[in-house]
Amino acid sequence: MTDPIMAEIIRNFLDTAADQVYETICRTSPNPGVNEAKDCGAGIYSYDGEAAKLVSRAGIIAHSFALTTSAQSCLDFFRGDLHPGDALLLGDSYHGGSHLGCWTVVVPIFFNGRPRFLSAGRLHVLDQGGPAPGAANPLCREIWHEGLRLPPLKLYEKGERRRELWDWIESNIRLPDVNRADVEAMIGACRVGEQRIRELVERYGLEKTEQALDWIFSSSERRFREQLRQWPDGEYSSSFHVDTDFADARDLKIQAKVIVAGDEMTIDFTGTDLQTDGLVNSAMPNTMAYISIVMSVLFPDVPVNSGFFEPLTVILPEGTLVNPQEPAPTVLGTIVAGGQIAQAVMKAMEQIVPERVANASIDIAHNYVIGNDDRAQRYLTHSANNPRRYLFWDMAPVTMSASAAYGVDGWGTWATPFSVASPANHEMTELQYPTLYQQAEFALDSAAPGQWRGPPAYVMRRVDVGASETYANFASQSLVYPLPGYAGGYEGAGNFCVIEEGEPDEAICGEYMVAQTYDPSKVIFAQSGGGGGWGDPLDRDPQAVLDDVLDEYVSLEGARADYGVIIDGATWQVKVEETAQERGRRKADTRPRKRRGIGREWTINRAKIAHRVA
Repeated sequence: MTDPIMAEIIRNFLDTAADQVYETICRTSPNPGVNEAKDCGAGIYSYDGEAAKLVSRAGIIAHSFALTTSAQSCLDFFRGDLHPGDALLLGDSYHGGSHLGCWTVVVPIFFNGRPRFLSAGRLHVLDQGGPAPGAANPLCREIWHEGLRLPPLKLYEKGERRRELWDWIESNIRLPDVNRADVEAMIGACRVGEQRIRELVERYGLEKTEQALDWIFSSSERRFREQLRQWPDGEYSSSFHVDTDFADARDLKIQAKVIVAGDEMTIDFTGTDLQTDGLVNSAMPNTMAYISIVMSVLFPDVPVNSGFFEPLTVILPEGTLVNPQEPAPTVLGTIVAGGQIAQAVMKAMEQIVPERVANASIDIAHNYVIGNDDRAQRYLTHSANNPRRYLFWDMAPVTMSASAAYGVDGWGTWATPFSVASPANHEMTELQYPTLYQQAEFALDSAAPGQWRGPPAYVMRRVDVGASETYANFASQSLVYPLPGYAGGYEGAGNFCVIEEGEPDEAICGEYMVAQTYDPSKVIFAQSGGGGGWGDPLDRDPQAVLDDVLDEYVSLEGARADYGVIIDGATWQVKVEETAQERGRRKADTRPRKRRGIGREWTINRAKIAHRVA
């Protein structure tokens, strides 16, 4: 019989090992999206010769959950042909990956002559080849238009570097030195994970370690089932929409039905729209990752591992947005429709446990630039073949996707499941790239109203001084269908970008992808709209509204319009009686509300989408 205390010691040891793999990737990659924004993940797995079982994970949760499918695909492909010293690479949506931009490294760890554990890492590369820098090709209509497809490969075999594969990959990438360093960072990090696992087995023995793993898996399963039994049996349906597929389709529906029956749960996506020729299809591993994200939010006290998912059945109809079939493109599916999948499930769960729901999706205002860095002094060489050429993925416009939750105002930037990441530092970015930020701040009246409000929208303005021959590749979502509110909370403000803002021919990126040359001396604007509120704004504590006014999150006009709170602009005090009368009048009005704040209304008008919203 396994000692639970010993099992917990081993579980925490492996959690730490996964975290060390993740931190090693972050600290050794030259890619700013990784070393600053931390767009990567890591996992430790057990392996019985058939199935890879997730034991511990670290980093961005969408990466580490999708890693499980990637690792399994690598093992299935090389079953019977794995050796000590092997290092495997994968980056293909239809071979266990989520999209071509996320590359996975898997290192098998041998004991007694066979692989018993795996150490794995995953990150988003700066370039994946293909017709468009950064891979979001606006003309993409099939996966071959996205970039280089990487089915399971052996970069190292029996400890020997396979030079022909490395050379082949680097010949198909714009930034071969950066991509090579990213892959080497993952391999090195996985070797760190291997060292930690060997230390663990040396300390406690292989038999005791594997017995502890069985206890860890069964414990998470048991605790998951115990929680499910406390919920009411039934079927709970919801849907959420994708603005556009960046091709010809609009208003794409994700349909989710959650079925609770005793200690079992089924999530059925029957009724979801068919796959599209555009960029937003979510490959099966990515869909499963987002479902796992929602479950981890709803069961915060249960350790997440393969046992966690035993009570869960997922139905993914083939040929739909949630389970596309080759050759449908998937390059933006890791965020869109991935995020909308999470929101559809979360909105269904709102009917069961409203006090636990909140935004579980990272949002998108995709912002890639390629050009020449003409500064006399350059701090980051992007291409050994052409030192002037640079590729800049500005993650700042993606930052605000957190929301309110029961009892808590929206905090931070990215939604909680992604909160290990961080926005890249603007000052460091200005050193690395030929750009200058003119504005980077929260927007007044943009926080989604609620009893607990969402976070404010983030607005950015920059000019790309020191650059030439610049080309922008922008895509934005969650403008027509912004991140939702919960339990009566209002929706977020929404995302959009403007290239050459204020000029007669400015290009608004919201309904459509924008891919064009631009004048680097002209302003690029972006708004990241933030997540929704929780609860009715008319129930918000008037003192909290006053505090937001004093903190310049909310204007006097916004306090009255969005919250029914009337504040004296001379004394900066709440007018208690007038506020009570105003709120009473509104609550007595039984007509449906639009559930929008004035910041959302400004966004609709500025982005020129009034024709798309009700």
